[in-house]
Amino acid sequence: MKKEKKTLYATVAVDEGVNYREIADMMSEIGFKMNHSSARNYVLRVMKKFADAIVDSWDLEVPDHKIEKIVKSPKFQQAICDILQTLESESHAGSGRRK
Repeated sequence: MKKEKKTLYATVAVDEGVNYREIADMMSEIGFKMNHSSARNYVLRVMKKFADAIVDSWDLEVPDHKIEKIVKSPKFQQAICDILQTLESESHAGSGRRK
């Protein structure tokens, strides 16, 4: 009996999700010709940079194959998105304050 492998994909969401095809369409509209698989590859490369930075800053030893699995995880991608949105909100909230 063959076990079916289910691949999950994360979407980047503020109020609504944006899939890789929509990202590619948006990038193409602003002058960066792109297809959905290229959009996915760019997202995964950026996620790998985040994962590598986390591993380095926490001085962890994580094999490359495990990092690749983590990078593709929708939960990891959503966590990175949440962190970036929080930092952006805090940055905008703090930009009106005097130093």
